[in-house]
Amino acid sequence: MKLKIVLLLFITCMQTGMFAQSLLSGTVTIKAKNQPLHEVLTIISNASNVYFSYNTKSINRDTLVSVQAVNKPLREVLRMLFNAEYEFKESGHYIIIRRKPISTSNIISKSQSHTDYYIISGYVLDDETGDKIADATVYEKQHLISSMTDESGFFSLKLKNKFPVAAIAISKTDYKDTSLQIQATFNQKVSIALTRKEPLISLATHPKYFTAAETMQGDVEDENPDVIEKKWIGRVLFSSKQRLRSLNLKKFYTTRAYQFSFVPGLSTHGKMNAQVINKTSINLIGGYSGGVDLVEIGGLFNINKKDVKSLQLAGLFNVVGGHVKGVQVACLFNQVEDRVDGVQIGGLFNSVKKDVSGIQIATLYNKAHSINGLQIGFINQTDTQEGTSIGLINISKNKKGKKKIGFFVRVPRS
Repeated sequence: MKLKIVLLLFITCMQTGMFAQSLLSGTVTIKAKNQPLHEVLTIISNASNVYFSYNTKSINRDTLVSVQAVNKPLREVLRMLFNAEYEFKESGHYIIIRRKPISTSNIISKSQSHTDYYIISGYVLDDETGDKIADATVYEKQHLISSMTDESGFFSLKLKNKFPVAAIAISKTDYKDTSLQIQATFNQKVSIALTRKEPLISLATHPKYFTAAETMQGDVEDENPDVIEKKWIGRVLFSSKQRLRSLNLKKFYTTRAYQFSFVPGLSTHGKMNAQVINKTSINLIGGYSGGVDLVEIGGLFNINKKDVKSLQLAGLFNVVGGHVKGVQVACLFNQVEDRVDGVQIGGLFNSVKKDVSGIQIATLYNKAHSINGLQIGFINQTDTQEGTSIGLINISKNKKGKKKIGFFVRVPRS
């Protein structure tokens, strides 16, 4: 019995070793003269049982090529077809062909600044194609100064000589974040290359030969996209540049003691206000921030991407992308995308996507997934029969999902 197990393990290991053999080491016999590149790759694919994937922006599939090889390793055959600027990477039964990445960053020029400021400027480009990247966010983490690249990929940052080194970071949707250290007091021009996030190869499409457009998919993000930018409030109050910057920087958040703002984008944190979680936030007309930990007061409105704690007051409305823990008051309405733990008071209505644990009060309308406490309003609506609702009309759902309408008082039911 033991001998059989040993033999089985030996055979399995041999099979695994054969399967694990490099695709690029396999031999190929081919003869082609002045044929389009994609046809030659199709011939190799059929003969070698491998698949090719590449970016059609960096490789012209209609280029005429000639190649002749007899039992040559696939790596050598591909090297005959592509020059030294290209590299080959294996992924399962696939071979990904791409240009060798351009150097991440280069300092093009450097000169001493004779003022209290120095300027970092330059271009952001794709490390594979060399194309200039528009709408990338370039920012300094300590100063909270940011810039967005224009259509030609150009950016410019003006920084104070406050710190000996500037921590420059570059973010763009569908690209990996990149950062570099820049010596202060020097005006510098730089070239920065970004790497696309690793693509996923779709097995749903068949083809022995296929293009990047047919097979490449972007990375699957673990986190949910920011909800504020996608809501009507984001489309109305924020410019397209503000929304793009926020999406580019959705993984970057920092904290500060306070924020004072006139309107979103015009604040002590400048254009980076949506990425800052403040202890205290005072907004003359309205403010937009990453979140608040202590108190926030808005003349007309407060908008937060993430959570709000302790106290939030607004002349018209509060919109929160995360959860609220504490007291939230607005003369018009409160809208929360997560849950509320505490007291929520809205002049006209309150809307909470998830649960309310505490008290929810509005003159006209309250809505929550469930209420663990008390709900007071002209109309109250929940998706469960938990909690107590006091109002002229109380709408809830029973265990079968059917709506039930009650009047004056609805008490929790088991």
